Amino acid sequence: MQLPSGRWRVQLRRKGYPPFDKVFRSEREARAQEKAVRQEQAAVLVPQQLTVAEVWARYAQSYEYQGKAQHTQKTEASRIKPVLDALGAYALPVLEQAPHLVYDYIDRRTQHVSPRTKRKLSPSSVRLEVAALSSLVAWAKRRKLVAANFLRHIDRPGQAKRKRRVAPIEQAALTNAMLDREQPKLAEAARFALLLRALGCRPGELAAALRADVEQRKGELLFRDTKFRKELRRVPLHREALGLIDAQLRYAAEAAEGSPYIFTTKGRARDADDDRWRPYGYSCAIKRLREAGVVPDDFHAHAMRREFISRAIEAGLQYATIRKVTGHHSTQAIEIYDEGLSTAPEVRAALEQHHKTVQNERLLAQLENMGATPEMLEAFAAQMRGEKPKPYRRVMLGGK
Repeated sequence: MQLPSGRWRVQLRRKGYPPFDKVFRSEREARAQEKAVRQEQAAVLVPQQLTVAEVWARYAQSYEYQGKAQHTQKTEASRIKPVLDALGAYALPVLEQAPHLVYDYIDRRTQHVSPRTKRKLSPSSVRLEVAALSSLVAWAKRRKLVAANFLRHIDRPGQAKRKRRVAPIEQAALTNAMLDREQPKLAEAARFALLLRALGCRPGELAAALRADVEQRKGELLFRDTKFRKELRRVPLHREALGLIDAQLRYAAEAAEGSPYIFTTKGRARDADDDRWRPYGYSCAIKRLREAGVVPDDFHAHAMRREFISRAIEAGLQYATIRKVTGHHSTQAIEIYDEGLSTAPEVRAALEQHHKTVQNERLLAQLENMGATPEMLEAFAAQMRGEKPKPYRRVMLGGK
């Protein structure tokens, strides 16, 4: 209503909501505010009317989203954009009742040609887009805006499994590059890759590892920025890992003075906080190794972690022991690394020993069928085990 002074007053009273009473200079401002308040109350009263875009706006301001790592926030904010363009106007319950809308979106995106690369989007890119939507729906479920995370039941484009191992000759090339004093950046990149192989950690964990968290006396390193952020993880440092870290710390003391990180990258000039040291940009480091011919073009940082875990499995380490070092959330997650190892020398030797045991059991059974006495069978078994047989009375087969 308009006041005698010419200003406009908005009064809203609704049971269950705080009263709203405010004066505005113009009718336009008053009606805009009234509309905004009524929409907010309606959204709370009827959450099923909230669209994907409206839920995203709320989610982006939530403490759950703000509490995620900066990299995760940037990834979700980037990947959700095409989703909002295509599905942002739909209410969440509509998508829940009509999953074909999400499947149609996936079909279109898998055929979409990127204007930058001139190629179709990879299945991984589409998966990340759907994953961003799934994070949004999971948050909406916790806020009771939807009954369940219906995205969990929607199939996503398959992702090719990485089975890249790192051969000893490649590791030797990295060692040679690490000793190159004329190219310190290349040597640092090689140290980073070799330390991944020595520790079996995730590349992002090592890139964000702090100098203060290296306990050289105890031979331990504390990872704070882990995949599961609530779980700090201490890993043992054996002699090789200690040597690599010591060499990196000596290099960083001169090249990155003032940085809190073991491996670090300086902020670029276009950044507002240019003087800040950042976690190591390992993607560029791996690219530098490729361009220098130290590693092949298909080499990637995670291959060193895979090599650590695969070799640990081949060596017979228990999954529970490996998990404590690598930070996997469950032993089942390690099983994906236990593939393609049937030709490993250790596995081959174990299979040969198993086959030999079966053959020996068959031979003893044949001797028993021919009438060999228990003493004779024990002597033969001891001989098969490489032991000195006990003396026994010579008895002809057949008892004669």
